Parts: sequence; C-alpha cells; structure tokens
Amino acid sequence: MKSLLSRIWPELLAFALGLGLTWLESWRTADLVWCLWLSSLVLGYLTILATIAGGVIVGYRAITHPEFPQQHKKSVIIGGVLIALFFIIFFSFHFCGFHSGHATFLLSFFPVGLIPRGAFAHSFMNPLLLWQTTFHHLMPIYGWFLIPAVIAERKNIFKAIYQARKVMLPDASQQDLLKLATQKNRKQLSDPFMRPYINVIRMHLLIFFFAGCHAFKIESFWIFVVVYAVYFFPWKVIGEQTC
Repeated sequence: MKSLLSRIWPELLAFALGLGLTWLESWRTADLVWCLWLSSLVLGYLTILATIAGGVIVGYRAITHPEFPQQHKKSVIIGGVLIALFFIIFFSFHFCGFHSGHATFLLSFFPVGLIPRGAFAHSFMNPLLLWQTTFHHLMPIYGWFLIPAVIAERKNIFKAIYQARKVMLPDASQQDLLKLATQKNRKQLSDPFMRPYINVIRMHLLIFFFAGCHAFKIESFWIFVVVYAVYFFPWKVIGEQTC
C-alpha cells in the first residue's frame, strides 16, 4: 500500500500553491469568490467533456472489437455521434447558463476589474459569449488559480476516461458489445455528470461563507486558509488511511 504522503502530495502541492498565490497577489474576498466561480465553470465543463469522451472511448472500443456485429456498426456510429453532440449542446446551455446567472448575481456584490454590469447577463443563453467574457475579463487575473484547482480535482475531472479505459472487452459477447456501444450498459461510468453540479453546491456554500465574512469585515489570511483547506486538502484520503 502506498504511503499516505505519496498519495496526497499533489493535493498538498495544490494547497500550498493556492495559498502562495493568495499571499503574493494580496487577494481579498472578492478575488477568491471569482476564483471559485472560474474554477467551477472551467473544471466542471472539462469534467462534462471528459465524461462524454469516456462514453465515446467505450463505444469506439466496442465497435472495433472483432466480435462486434458488423451489420450494426454504421447505425451505432451515427447514433453515438448524435448522442455525444446532444450532450455537448445540452450541457453547454444548461451548465454554462447556470454560471452566467450566478456570475450576474455575484457581480452585484463582488464587482471585479472593468467588467460591465450586464456582461454575464447577456451571455445567459449564449455559451460562446460566456466563454469569451470569461477569458477576456477573468482569465488574465485569476487563471493561475486553475493550476492548483486542476491538480486537486484531476481524478474527478478525468474519472470517466480512466474508467472507460478499464472496461473489460476481450471476452465480451456480441450482445454485450452492442449494449456498450449503444450506451445501455455503462455502470463503469455511473453518475459522472453529477460531479460538476456537486462542485457548484460546494462553491455556493463557500461563497455564502465569504459573503458573511465580507459583511462582518473579516478578511484575514486565515479565512483563506480555511477555504483552501476545504477546497484542496485531501481529507477523504486521510480519513481512509486512518480508518
């Protein structure tokens, strides 16, 4: 069994990087609020795309298997492409639209830089405009925060791809291969789309915490330590190790 330090050192590195950035940039509450929003949008959308990619990988492995029924290959490929496009379009509007509304709300309480008040409101049903606004106004300021965020969330972001590569196919029957290729039997990819929305809930709770601290004018560096400990520190791994 790997030692505890060898398992959690990337998370500890992310924790240290996050605090270091906060210290060097002299960030305040509003800055960290937007960092959390940015990481929720970018990492959540990456997780959704990786989940779709995981399904594509499983389907590709199934239809290229020697035992796959050739008479179904064309229809399965067309169906798989259509399903993948549907998920991309649906979550682009749903997930990104949610963040647009959230950003419009946040901008009223935590204005940042030179972002116009209606910038995010105009992108509510326009994912491309949301990403354009985000990259133009927020990425140059808070983009560095994504480095420790990706390190801390790397397993969850690419979980579906990891699981797709582990799906066992060598002894699969034609029926099993057809089920895998048509996305009817993806137990290995269970609940992958929920993770981005769970992170949104966590972001909400942390922002409410920040709003309270901001209202009471409590903005010491230790507040950031608490938030980074919640966001980056590998409590789950440590709990499993000590049980």
